[in-house]
Amino acid sequence: MEKVEKILKYYLLTHKLKETVRSGWKYWNVKAKRLESVAEHIYGTCMLAIAIWSETLPPVNLSEVLMTLAVHETEEIIIGDLTPFDAGYKDKKTKGEQAVKQIFSGLMAEEVFVTLIKNFDKKSTPEAQFAYKVDKLECDIQAKIYDEQNALKLENADEKIKKDVRIKKLLEKGVKEPHKFFVYFDRQALQKNSAQDDDIFMEISKYIEKHRLPKV
Repeated sequence: MEKVEKILKYYLLTHKLKETVRSGWKYWNVKAKRLESVAEHIYGTCMLAIAIWSETLPPVNLSEVLMTLAVHETEEIIIGDLTPFDAGYKDKKTKGEQAVKQIFSGLMAEEVFVTLIKNFDKKSTPEAQFAYKVDKLECDIQAKIYDEQNALKLENADEKIKKDVRIKKLLEKGVKEPHKFFVYFDRQALQKNSAQDDDIFMEISKYIEKHRLPKV
């Protein structure tokens, strides 16, 4: 009975991410019929990781990558999806570590999950680096989807975004399409902390910058 209750408790906790809307889209005031949840983002990262791994066969353990992507945002169950525009963002790391320990407390594989999350935060393994870049890239692709739906517009965004120094610099350079703000912000993350040949990340980034998404 105790084992069953632990399983169900963890499941029900993570189930909350299905109803947790990604904060970034709220700050951008995206005009879509329904905004992406954290759970949907996690699903997207896993599917993207599978596709990239399939077509490039990098020297990483796909199972570890997928497990990392599946659990690394569980902290948001407790602390929420904090962005740099949120007041509590500066304490996100400390709060996140405490939340992770609380969420996995009691599970037999607690240390496994906590270690995966620590590796992700520090980008200390090839799998963590792969997962980190997939996480960034999936957000860029979702921004592209919203942009192509005409649902992502700078004029609708929160004033905090409009006043962001990085946004202003890109506007001065003539960047207008909203999805490109996301693409350019994440370029540096895609280019560093690499322990494998991952040109595919940049290829995808450049593709979504310059081309419409393929029809499916």
